[in-house]
Amino acid sequence: MKILLTGANGYIGARLIPALLQQGHEIVCQVRDPKLFQKQSPYADQVTLVKGDLLRSRSMEPLPTNVDAAYYLVNALPQTSGFAGLEALSAENFIQAVDQTACKQIISLSEIDDHLGQAGLSRQHVEDILRTSDAAITILKSTMIVGTGSIALELMEGLTKKSPIIIAANWARAQEQPIATDNVIDYLVGSLLNEDTFNSEFHISGPDILTFKDMLLMHGEICRQRKVKIVTVPQVSSALSSYWLNYLTPISYSHAKTLVENLKFDLVSRDDAIKSIIPLRLLTLRDALQTSIQVSS
Repeated sequence: MKILLTGANGYIGARLIPALLQQGHEIVCQVRDPKLFQKQSPYADQVTLVKGDLLRSRSMEPLPTNVDAAYYLVNALPQTSGFAGLEALSAENFIQAVDQTACKQIISLSEIDDHLGQAGLSRQHVEDILRTSDAAITILKSTMIVGTGSIALELMEGLTKKSPIIIAANWARAQEQPIATDNVIDYLVGSLLNEDTFNSEFHISGPDILTFKDMLLMHGEICRQRKVKIVTVPQVSSALSSYWLNYLTPISYSHAKTLVENLKFDLVSRDDAIKSIIPLRLLTLRDALQTSIQVSS
């Protein structure tokens, strides 16, 4: 099958490419800068590149008309003034291009967001735009993704560098249901032209429900091989917490801000329907952390 992939340079997109190639699919990557992609991706010579910036419709080269399915994995834009409008524009340009092809399904990945803050409302609007396509839509909503290079793992790496770890009290109490990167890829591949997933939305998550404090303690045990001490402090402002994370970790301020907002709330799946459609061996957080050590060594 011929598969269109947007967000091919992103964390999930880059890991989806080898999984799709292994299945024997032909991949078309829509990228802003083909030369940069060729430098960064070890799979550049195994895919077809189509130049196009989804924020600038005139820059977009025509897509192959015989595309069978498409992944919309465009990274969330920084939460600056007008970001919601830009995300909507990106989705609209994507739909206009895809509807000129024979695409039967669009698969999108976003986050579970029960409290619908500014970022959540923007994602919901993007999903509504994607649903206007002629193709069937499959939306996978994930909990915290943990794997080598993920923002969640970078956060834990940064916080556990030194002891004691100082975190806000509500962070310590927040319940998380982390999912391993490998399982996210499994669900994305398993949804491909799977009619049981058409025009549906699913929550995807791992088997563990842990507080963020428990996650940090486990990371210290497995990745630092020591017991870390955690000190909680009363709630501090989101801006201060974001600057603090940006200073302690390699996470950008915009991503740190999103993390801080999410850590105020529980992030737990409320829907396990995907498990009967795509049965998997779900990796625990311990599995995911141990795998990250093996990949790094």
